[in-house]
Amino acid sequence: MARPLAFLLYSGLNGRSERRHTERLDRLLSEGTLTQQARDARLALDLPPRPRGEVLWLHAATQFALGPAVELFARIAEDRPDLVGVITMSPGVHPPNGQRPDGAIFTEAPEDENTIVRRFLSHWRPDGLIWIGGRFRPTLLRAAHDDGVPCLSIEAPHSPSTLDLPTPVPGLRNAVLNCFDHAITASSDSHGLWRRAGLDPAQIERLGYLEEGGIAPIIDDDELSHRSGDIGTRPCWFAAQVELSELSNVLRAHKSALRRAHRLLLVMSLSDPATLDGVLAQCEDAGLTAMALGPAENISEALQIAVLTGDSPDRDGLWHRLAPVSFLGRSLGPFGGVDPYPAAAMGSAILHGPHVDNHATAYARLAAGNATRQVRDGHELGEELGQLMSPDQAALMASAAWEIASTGAEVTDRVSALVQDILDLHERRPR
Repeated sequence: MARPLAFLLYSGLNGRSERRHTERLDRLLSEGTLTQQARDARLALDLPPRPRGEVLWLHAATQFALGPAVELFARIAEDRPDLVGVITMSPGVHPPNGQRPDGAIFTEAPEDENTIVRRFLSHWRPDGLIWIGGRFRPTLLRAAHDDGVPCLSIEAPHSPSTLDLPTPVPGLRNAVLNCFDHAITASSDSHGLWRRAGLDPAQIERLGYLEEGGIAPIIDDDELSHRSGDIGTRPCWFAAQVELSELSNVLRAHKSALRRAHRLLLVMSLSDPATLDGVLAQCEDAGLTAMALGPAENISEALQIAVLTGDSPDRDGLWHRLAPVSFLGRSLGPFGGVDPYPAAAMGSAILHGPHVDNHATAYARLAAGNATRQVRDGHELGEELGQLMSPDQAALMASAAWEIASTGAEVTDRVSALVQDILDLHERRPR
């Protein structure tokens, strides 16, 4: 296949050999700014074995693109449980600290040099590529296109549709954009950019950014009806994924709120289910009536604290739905916080501590939309909780949280359906 002139010019101006790339990465390794694993990944050396079956390649070009990439893969994998996702990241993008979806392999993207790129593609043989967040790599995308890999581009916030190279090359961006089979854009300007690059209107959809938060937890309707009847008209709040070291602050807040609403029920899930006995003992020492709440137990009027047993991934979603206010634990101490989007997607007002580094982008986005409030200790938690006992206050925050969490749903659903079609077409592709 003939290569456009812009690619030939790029190769001439930026024709750094594999040896030059290796020398540069080895210098970074010796300076301690690069790990051996990252160095090898960027040279496409010592890669993990390619699993049998379908491999979907997702690239996160910026830190803002990584969360949406992970969430999108999780959504697609719901319908394809054997799917493997190779999630590559540009330099400076750090892998997620929290729970990772099954089947996801995180690795640095290969250097944009032909020999390295060929080694990467020959190893993974991806069935499709989803490129999220711009900063396009010409050699990598051209090689994927030439290999017949279906390529889809999606815009992410704060991630412009630029090329990842230091020196501009006339005509190169249009040539690179032409390597994509489909583009999902967020604005009329970016839509026009893809049209000028030569993509057919049918290949471009203006849907908005791909953002986190579009996946709501799965709720069992029978369990929802059961627990809704259990609590009746009692006011209720939920403390999710509480660490044992945070418990005293949560209990202090609950006792403070009880003075304003004496029937108030606290439902609590634990970060570590093994701490259940210690939690119940501490509740008793605080003079609060508590019990372990399994599927078979009912909530009595006299119960003040229900501590959930087990660690079902959808268990918390039920209580985010039932409770108008949720405190998200693992955030009053240096634990990194928990994902706030399940609570937001279920329409719960969110309180949290300052230590949310594992999900900093998500919390910042929700805070900017007035959908969360940060507290430092049990005293502040109790004060905020007392204010949110007013249904109007909680409803305003919950509505803002739900709107933010729902923003990316349309894009996520459309991309998921599009990728399912791509993978169906390639299902019988020879290996």
